[in-house]
Amino acid sequence: MRNYLIAIFLMVFVNPYYSLSQINLIPNPSFEDTTVDCIYSGLGGVSNNKCLNWFSCRSSSDYWTPCSQSYAVPYTGASFQYAHTGDKMVGFVTYATQNIMPGLFREIPGVDLIQSTNSGQRYYYSMFINQAFSSLQPAWCLLATNKIGVKLTNATYSPGVPVPINNIADFVDTLVHTDTLGWTKISGSFISNGSFNKLMIGNFFDDAHTDTMNLDNDSVTYQYAEAYYFIDDVCLSTDSLYAATWTGIETAPQTQLIHKVFPNPAQDFLTIDFGSSGAGNCIMELYSLDGRLLLKKEELMSVNSQLDIRQFPPGMYLLKINTNKGASVVKVLKE
Repeated sequence: MRNYLIAIFLMVFVNPYYSLSQINLIPNPSFEDTTVDCIYSGLGGVSNNKCLNWFSCRSSSDYWTPCSQSYAVPYTGASFQYAHTGDKMVGFVTYATQNIMPGLFREIPGVDLIQSTNSGQRYYYSMFINQAFSSLQPAWCLLATNKIGVKLTNATYSPGVPVPINNIADFVDTLVHTDTLGWTKISGSFISNGSFNKLMIGNFFDDAHTDTMNLDNDSVTYQYAEAYYFIDDVCLSTDSLYAATWTGIETAPQTQLIHKVFPNPAQDFLTIDFGSSGAGNCIMELYSLDGRLLLKKEELMSVNSQLDIRQFPPGMYLLKINTNKGASVVKVLKE
């Protein structure tokens, strides 16, 4: 965070040609800066102020890191998911059935802006989301919703003094997002109707104004299900091009360990082509989408290695390859 603020100072005050519109008004936009040792992150981490600059405006949003004492990235309990950039992300509930969470349950994280908005100014917003999917108790994350949006405020909300759900937001995404594998970019613009110093993210609409989709098609589990989303790389700017092209923190390029996985989709065997990666020990792990380890195989890495998946039902899986050069994850489809 300190380096981020130094960069802003240099761009604004040292470079006379720099415009404040060309910066992201969201501090810690990729959730990489923590206030404590990250082993104390996890469930309720945002509401406990573990993520620098971020806080909960309603219920207890979660802060996911790779070193949490309980659930850690990528095995969050709610789903198997890596961050969009870096290794940290935030998660929150957008809808819950009455059996799992009575009342109007929403989790809404918020952040203090670097600079207050100006009344009448158009602002451009973007973030990346991923829908969590898990069919294991207690995290039956089986639903998807629309109405994920943002709202400006000057008020200080908290789990004890929650932001009201009044069907009003500055920007609303009307699509039902169901991608449980990749990250989807949400973007749009709105005109600020005042000067505000905080931004909140979530579903600000009640159940009657929220569309839901059951991804499990099971009426029993639906009664105890919720819609849960991860977010990463949030941007707010007066520069439309900046917001449209901003994709998060810069990360070092990863070594390409896998040249190709084929056939994909597959029915019986997966072949992993390591290309010119070279010899060495290789551990292949197959996971379900909710993070369960289904198969593990260790062998000396050759040009082509095979994994027998005949025992598993059709569906989407995650193949993790570990070598002495690093790790890679590939999505595979069993027919």
